[in-house]
Amino acid sequence: MLSRSRKFRTNKQILIGLLMVGTFVVVALIAPWLAPQPDPTDTSPFKITGQQFQRLPGPPTAESPLGTTPQIRNMPLYGLKPGQDSSYQWDVYYTLIWGTRSALYFGLLVTFLTSMIGITIGTVSGYLGGTAEYLMMRVTDAFLAFPAIAAIWLFQRVFFENLFDPFMDYDQLSWWELTLERARIDPVMLTLIVFSWMPYARLMNNMVSQIKKNEYVQAAKVMGASGWHIILQHLLPNSISPTVVLAARDVGVMVILACAFIFIGFGGRVAWGIMLVTSRDFVIGYGGNPFVYWWSFVPISLALILFSMGWNFLGDGLNDALNPHRRY
Repeated sequence: MLSRSRKFRTNKQILIGLLMVGTFVVVALIAPWLAPQPDPTDTSPFKITGQQFQRLPGPPTAESPLGTTPQIRNMPLYGLKPGQDSSYQWDVYYTLIWGTRSALYFGLLVTFLTSMIGITIGTVSGYLGGTAEYLMMRVTDAFLAFPAIAAIWLFQRVFFENLFDPFMDYDQLSWWELTLERARIDPVMLTLIVFSWMPYARLMNNMVSQIKKNEYVQAAKVMGASGWHIILQHLLPNSISPTVVLAARDVGVMVILACAFIFIGFGGRVAWGIMLVTSRDFVIGYGGNPFVYWWSFVPISLALILFSMGWNFLGDGLNDALNPHRRY
């Protein structure tokens, strides 16, 4: 049986996952050098390259190596600005590079918040047991049964209606709208945070419910250790591994889900998803040939696939390395 540290060093899936994820991290860090910003004060992951008489993707050129796609009409948050019309084009290469930042930000933030919520609820409910555990797990089941599509629509109407105005006036926004805008939280992100913590809660509840029966936990109770001491010193360290694996896989999953929601018409800030919306009318292409305007969707789609695969490789590798019953 190999030691845990050697399992990490020799696991090919972990190495491949780290290489793929690390590549996206490096691209995000050196984005200003890979795709220089025309205006350093503009933080948008989209660059306007010019105008085209027809609303068709522009082919790759020296200025735009991966071509351009038509700017979205009335796209919330990243739509037309005053003085523009719908003939402006977005640079695909620029969005591919700068979109890496928005994908990492979205995936890591959503996964971190959902895992923290789920781990807290699952750990506390598993430790308390009895009626408290029953009620908390039934609430978890209720969240599992609620459709995410309905939640996005509800959050849009309640919290984001004014933020969806492409010409919004910040002086007219309420305090919660300003808070959401400054935190770069959109309805898709809020929905995934509120409705994605349940697997973590159920996993931690099962783990903690089993571990708390061990003799060393019972001995700590007899010696007068507080509940928080037992949770932090004994329960969490011995039950957290499966949630780490789940979180590693979820980073890519959250970005894929966000892009899917954006693609079907819900607002969001993941630049790759927004760019895919611009290409949905050109995927089939003239005469049924999907490669007529390949540059409008292939680079972004490949980036999404590789991004998700990297995190999946990392999660699967961690599962193998952290599994005490795994033999090499």
